[in-house]
Amino acid sequence: MDIGVSTKLTVDDNFQLQQTSAGTSTIWDNTLTFGLSNVTGVQDLSINGSGVLRYGDIPGRSLSGFEDPNLRLRYRLDGVNSQLTLTGRYRHVDREFLDPFQIEQEETNAGAFYSGGGTMTIRNAGVSYVTGLNDPLTFTLSLSHDEKDYDAAALAANARLFDTKNDDVNATVALKVSPITSLRFNAGYAHYTAEDTPQTDRTTIDYSIGVVQDINPVLVLDARLGVTEVETDTLTGTTQRDGLTGAVTLTQTLANGTAYFAADSSVNQNGSRETFRFGRSLQLPLGTFSGSIGATHAPSGNTYAVATLAYSRQLSSSNVSVSLNRGVNTNNSSEDVLDTRLTVAYGYDINNNSRLDFSVNWGRSESAGIGAAPTIDRTTLRAAYTHDLTQDWALTGGVLLRHRSDSSAPGDAQSNSVFVTLGRTFSFRP
Repeated sequence: MDIGVSTKLTVDDNFQLQQTSAGTSTIWDNTLTFGLSNVTGVQDLSINGSGVLRYGDIPGRSLSGFEDPNLRLRYRLDGVNSQLTLTGRYRHVDREFLDPFQIEQEETNAGAFYSGGGTMTIRNAGVSYVTGLNDPLTFTLSLSHDEKDYDAAALAANARLFDTKNDDVNATVALKVSPITSLRFNAGYAHYTAEDTPQTDRTTIDYSIGVVQDINPVLVLDARLGVTEVETDTLTGTTQRDGLTGAVTLTQTLANGTAYFAADSSVNQNGSRETFRFGRSLQLPLGTFSGSIGATHAPSGNTYAVATLAYSRQLSSSNVSVSLNRGVNTNNSSEDVLDTRLTVAYGYDINNNSRLDFSVNWGRSESAGIGAAPTIDRTTLRAAYTHDLTQDWALTGGVLLRHRSDSSAPGDAQSNSVFVTLGRTFSFRP
């Protein structure tokens, strides 16, 4: 078991990141995190959670009490020829305390760039069962449920927020025809409902057949062909979309990594989207590199450059990392959005007890032709100094600068804050 405790004092001249600051905010967070794991030869259980005892003086309101409960569970049971996996997640969070550059995967479509306060509650659960792991014929069944709910304050603060539910079922049959050839048959069902103005109720069904072929010992082909049907019911009627889908990936193993070409065609409520990428991964003497570059042809008829990058380098007394993600997706309002995120981080060890850390995060969300999504820019600059008081306790102080511009709101918003944190982690092993 791992337990972390920290206390953090923050003073911010525009915590709510408004065009005109309502005044200075003072926030005192006392955070408890825990991680419990139990691993045996046939099962793996992990439970991670956190919560904050928060006191805050924010213009227009005061905070006092327990905030941001966050709990995640994962359990895996291995059989002789099968595997069962269970997952679960719960979080109830004040939106003004969400960092859009640190949100987790299930929160990326929850309007993290959108302004306004209120709370958001996330609940999701999933189960996956695989049988025939050691046989030529393997069967996989996966089910998942996801909910995102907003309180009245959040809904009133931003009209682009609304409650959503997703239910997904996927079944896959894989057949190993020979040592170098495998076939894959997949069927999927997804049901989405939203408490938006048109009361959206959408059902997506897809079928596909695929093959994985070792062309030679260092070249692998992964191809898939299928069909997708989308039916959307709203207060104004029913619309349907359908079409062929497919994907082809060629991966070449090289002496120091891999190179690949990937092409993908998908169908959703807005139409067909095609993406092409070239990618490369490298194992460097002092770090790692992986990246891809390509283009996406959106249903609007426009073509957008897309890319990914993950680079890290470790030196004797410093380290640097760069990450980039740029792609086209469809948000909960059925708007196609071009989303770009860039992070650059640098750390320097002054001595065995002291360290400097600098980071820059920049993100932009803009319309990709379908819908009227606003253009929102977010930038965060952070500088921090950490000193180890003892082997267990560390003191960190620094500054945080935030900026947001929104094409749907007049003027930009700027925030400047200073913070100091004292924390440590306890580990208990049986």
